[in-house]
Amino acid sequence: MAELVTLSDVKAHLRLGSSSREDAYLVILIAAAVRAIENATGRDVSSELPAMAERDRAVATQAALLLVGQWYANREATGQNLTEMPMAITWLIAPLRKFVV
Repeated sequence: MAELVTLSDVKAHLRLGSSSREDAYLVILIAAAVRAIENATGRDVSSELPAMAERDRAVATQAALLLVGQWYANREATGQNLTEMPMAITWLIAPLRKFVV
């Protein structure tokens, strides 16, 4: 199955280099970000990825990278309002929402 973002994508985005010291934590953040995007959009991004339009895939990938970066930088939810998804991510994934008629 295709991955929305890989560990190497995230490490490049966060400019972490080749150290494997935080790999296990980053893998957890990646899974959580994909799940958060799926919950917010009502889509099974993991399954739909191969058939997803290129622009939708790019938007979902960017949203996942930003969300992982947000969580990586703010490991504790104290002192900031981290109860909602950051605005940039909300804007990115809004067009991906699956509406049930």
